Amino acid sequence: MTDTLLRTSTGRKPTLENSVHYLAHTFSFLATGEDTDNAYALIHCFFRKGFTAPAHFHKYEDESFYMLDGVIDFQAGDKKTRSGKGDLVVLPKEVPHSFNLVTDTAKALLLITPAGFETLFKEFGTAAKTLELPPLPENLPKELFQQIHQRCIELGNVWMPEV
Repeated sequence: MTDTLLRTSTGRKPTLENSVHYLAHTFSFLATGEDTDNAYALIHCFFRKGFTAPAHFHKYEDESFYMLDGVIDFQAGDKKTRSGKGDLVVLPKEVPHSFNLVTDTAKALLLITPAGFETLFKEFGTAAKTLELPPLPENLPKELFQQIHQRCIELGNVWMPEV
């Protein structure tokens, strides 16, 4: 197994081949469940303000954000924190959480343990044309959000009215 891990994960970095544009963001898959026997997924996230997920919780996985650039306000349960470069924020499964960008953009490494939820971003993303942010989406269809919501339910992600 060590040979497999070294072969699949050594030197992986954001490239067009492992990246998608998901809504207004660019996500690069550094490791997926396929690479790690579903132990974890690691995603380089380039976020744009105004397009974050609604308040939610995960039934099956923890999310950990290691901030690379920008500032994000996180809320998990009744705890709030403002996080910037070098900060690590852990959002445990079963705990309602949300996050909002303070800066116009932010970059973070997102660790999902165990893996599985990263498939949502691949399924609803489009092949990246650049590692920068995609153009702002125009008139995202309501049906797209309904499809994303349905897939979230299947993956054990529960949207909440507010945290």
